[in-house]
Amino acid sequence: MNILIIDDQTLLRTGMRLFLKTLSSEYRLFEAGNLETAATILKSAPEIDLVISEIKIEGAISPVIVEMLKSAKPDVSILFYSGLAERLYALPMLRAGADGFIMKHAKTRDLARAISIVASGGKYLSVELQASLLPKVDTGHQLDELESLDTLSDRERTIMSQVAQGKTTKEIAYLLNLKCNTISTYKKRIYKKMNVADKFELSQKAAIF
Repeated sequence: MNILIIDDQTLLRTGMRLFLKTLSSEYRLFEAGNLETAATILKSAPEIDLVISEIKIEGAISPVIVEMLKSAKPDVSILFYSGLAERLYALPMLRAGADGFIMKHAKTRDLARAISIVASGGKYLSVELQASLLPKVDTGHQLDELESLDTLSDRERTIMSQVAQGKTTKEIAYLLNLKCNTISTYKKRIYKKMNVADKFELSQKAAIF
């Protein structure tokens, strides 16, 4: 199988390459540190079956990444990986056109399974996420909740995740290198989009996803 790894952090890209080599010696691996290089590789190496990419590359977020990759090779399968909250990012990534999402700390067997499923034309979400979603998406109200999540920007999802973890506005501002007033503005937007009154309701709703 021919796999293109995309990550703008050399250390993480190298780590993924070494990790993939432990899965199979038959994988032929390509690497790119930015989207321009990735697009060039896809156009010059049409035999690539699968792209494994971080969800953020040099400031670009996954919908932009998907669009650029599909423009270069429309039939390529895309598996995103990230250390960010799976419950907040996985479904939006698939709706953007990706074929799977896996956490960076996933077990080797889970990554192998994700690669196999996505490379075969399937869609991959972790068993844990599927189990948490299936009982919750069988009513119109719960489908509305999923649609509300889709309206959040990448930055808003990040802040929502931090709020759900119990971090204060000051702590989030420090982590994201933003002003407290900016974080407060983001939180107000998130509360409105998710139809909640405070951080406690937001945390409960975040737990659904």
